Amino acid sequence: MSLTELIQRDCIQLDVPAADKAELIRAMVERLRSAGVVTDPDAVLKALLERERVMSTGIGGGVAIPHAQSPAVQRLAVSLARPHGEIAFESLDEKPVRLVFMIVGPEERGGFIRILARISRLLYTGDLQKRILLATSPDQVQAIIAEEEEKLRQ
Repeated sequence: MSLTELIQRDCIQLDVPAADKAELIRAMVERLRSAGVVTDPDAVLKALLERERVMSTGIGGGVAIPHAQSPAVQRLAVSLARPHGEIAFESLDEKPVRLVFMIVGPEERGGFIRILARISRLLYTGDLQKRILLATSPDQVQAIIAEEEEKLRQ
């Protein structure tokens, strides 16, 4: 399963006005709710913030990948947010975050490891992060992701 298949245009947010990690995650969950992926935003937010409490999903290099499973999620999905400014995320390298990929899924299904690996591979083998940071629209972000995934297939 590709990242292109899992991320809807409506779930790509650029220049999100968020003051902190919790506010950014809340905005991303709300977008997933409006896209029909999440039925109970409070339950999903709680699961994501609990995961963050256990260990930050800030992987370093300005990127975070919060993820959680919940019965309030209809299907495996990915949301992407580029906050308006840098967000402190308690990242492994202690640097702020500029790009967030959120993965949510129902409790009875897996897929997280494959998607986490896919995102990591795209981030570290290509120009995905740089290109998304310069993108001006969700359509452009979708095209960038598709192009970077195509490079992996070659």
